[in-house]
Amino acid sequence: MPAGVLEILLIFIVLVALGPRRIVNLFRSLGTGVNDFVETLGRGKDKRELAEEDEHEKK
Repeated sequence: MPAGVLEILLIFIVLVALGPRRIVNLFRSLGTGVNDFVETLGRGKDKRELAEEDEHEKK
């Protein structure tokens, strides 16, 4: 679904209102948060695999 003129205008107004510094900080924080989230998901998978291996060793 293509973006209409109203949506593009709204995005432009928000970007101008925030200013360049706040936009950079916003995206930096967003990137850090996503990176931490993905890293945490990866660690959770490893712990689950380790728990399964421990169960197999006990049997």
